[in-house]
Amino acid sequence: MSLPMTAGLAQAICALAIVLVLPFIDLPRTRQLKRHSSSQARMSLYRHGIAKTWIALATVVACSGYQRLFVIPRYPGDLPWLDGRPWLYAFATALMAVYFSLALWPGLHCMLNRRMRPRYAKAIRSLRFISPVSRKERRWWIVVSVTAGVTEELLFRGFLLEYLRGHLDGGPHLSLTLAWLLSSVAFGIGHAYQGWVGIMRTASAGLAFGLLAILTGNLVLPILLHCLIDLQVLAIYHPEIDAPEEAAALTAGCNCE
Repeated sequence: MSLPMTAGLAQAICALAIVLVLPFIDLPRTRQLKRHSSSQARMSLYRHGIAKTWIALATVVACSGYQRLFVIPRYPGDLPWLDGRPWLYAFATALMAVYFSLALWPGLHCMLNRRMRPRYAKAIRSLRFISPVSRKERRWWIVVSVTAGVTEELLFRGFLLEYLRGHLDGGPHLSLTLAWLLSSVAFGIGHAYQGWVGIMRTASAGLAFGLLAILTGNLVLPILLHCLIDLQVLAIYHPEIDAPEEAAALTAGCNCE
């Protein structure tokens, strides 16, 4: 088997693993965490998730190369619904600006006015089983957020999007639009532990990150914004100060279902 064929096979296996295996590895662990969330259990999940995604990215980089994953080339005719329509391009750009401004506003609002934290914390209450409580957890959440921003963008926008387009050594040679849509759905499935609502929410975010990557031609902004969106949990959710009794229960261990 030639080297390109071997690389193509390895990439196909990686693509299938990203869609069909990676999202479900932690499902039993997260279900158990919902039934009994504690500081020790959350820390264990953080460490496991960090290791899992970096190993996945290292595997993808080994069979695809790093530089090929960081750049998202766009050629004339790749987006027939957008190319040649300056007004639509301007609208898409404005839509991205609005979307990410709204996505980052809760964290910024809480930084400007700490009294707003309980209000925004209610919106992520369904994720309190996994959200950081103690100082140690909050420090580790920084690593979790940076890991998610870097690895998920490279896996879903860098690798999977380009693989589906046939721009690597294999892939089905789909149109850029279809590859963008499918990689966004895969991104949503990658957050299956959040339930159906979480899958739909993160799939929508995947569409935004994917379009931003396509419009800018690389993953610099998607990675930066992804990290910031995840990091803002630290500004929004601080139960040790805002809800000490709940923080004590979450630290010692409690049911979050």
